[in-house]
Amino acid sequence: MLKSIIHYQLSIMKDLSDNQTNIFSKIIWGIIGGTVWGILFFAALAGLFIGMNQNLTTIISALLMGVLWCTIISLIWKSLMSREDESSKNYVIGGIVSGLLLGAAVGGLMLAILNRDASFGRVYILGAFLGGSFGLVWSLFKPPMLLGGVRIWGISGAILGGTWGSFFGSIIGIAATVWLVFLSQTNIDISNSNSTQLLIAALIFGGGNGAIGGIISGIIFGGLIMAPPLPLALELVGIRGGLVGAIWGSFVTAIAGGIISSILSITIGDDLFFNLGINGEITLLKAIIIGAGIGTVWGMISGAFWGSFGRW
Repeated sequence: MLKSIIHYQLSIMKDLSDNQTNIFSKIIWGIIGGTVWGILFFAALAGLFIGMNQNLTTIISALLMGVLWCTIISLIWKSLMSREDESSKNYVIGGIVSGLLLGAAVGGLMLAILNRDASFGRVYILGAFLGGSFGLVWSLFKPPMLLGGVRIWGISGAILGGTWGSFFGSIIGIAATVWLVFLSQTNIDISNSNSTQLLIAALIFGGGNGAIGGIISGIIFGGLIMAPPLPLALELVGIRGGLVGAIWGSFVTAIAGGIISSILSITIGDDLFFNLGINGEITLLKAIIIGAGIGTVWGMISGAFWGSFGRW
C-alpha cells in the first residue's frame, strides 16, 4: 500500500516536472523564433523603404534573386523530405514569401552599408524586441474556440467579444484614419518625403484607437449578450489557421503592446519614442495607443504567418 502511494506521488511529480519543462521549452523556442522573425520582417520593411528612396533597381534585383533562390531551395526540400503525393503549391508559396523577405532585407542592408545609414541598426533592435515579445505572448496563450456552445456570453463571451472587437476595430480604425489622412479634403501636407511617415502614423494610431475601442465594446457586448466563436476551430493550418492567428494575434498583442508601451513611457520617457520617429510629448494615454497600434498591426501579420503553419 505504502509502495503504491509513493509510486503514485512520484508519477505526479514527474508529470508536473515534464509539464514545466514543456512550457519552459515552448517559451524559449517562442522567443527565439519570434526574435528571428521580427528581425527579418522589420529588416525587410526597412530594406524596401531604403530601396524605394535610394536605389529602386537594386532592391528589385534583390527581390527577384531572393524569390528565385528560395523557391528553388524550397522545391529541393520538398523532393527530399515530403511525401510523393504532396502538392508543390505550399512549397512554392513558402519560397516566394521567404524570398521576398530575404531579398528585401539583404538588399536594404547592402544599401544601408554603402550609404552608412545607421538607422538599420535601430530597426534590428525594434524587430528583435517586438518579435521576442510576440513570441513570448504567442507561446503562452491559445485562442479560445468553442467555449460553451453557439450562444457564448459571460466571461467566455467577453474574451471572444474582445478578440473580435480588437480585430475588426483595428481594421476599421486603420481604414478610417488612412482615408482621413490621404483621401479626405484635409489641410495635411502630403509629399513624397513625408508620405511614408504619415502612412506609418495612420496605421499605428488608427490601429491603436480601433483596437482599444473594439476591445472595450467587444468585452461589454460579448459579456452581456453574446459573441460568436472563432471560425474553423479544427483546421488551424493554411488560410484558415492564418485567419484565426490574425484575429487572436491582434487581440493578445494589442493588449501586450499597450502594457509594454505604457511601462516604457514611464520608465524610459520620450527618448525611445523619439528614436522610433514619433515626435511630440508622450503621455501615458498616447503611449498606450501607440503600443496597442503597433501591437495590433504586428499581431495580425505575425499571427497570420505563424497560424498558417499551424504553430499554436
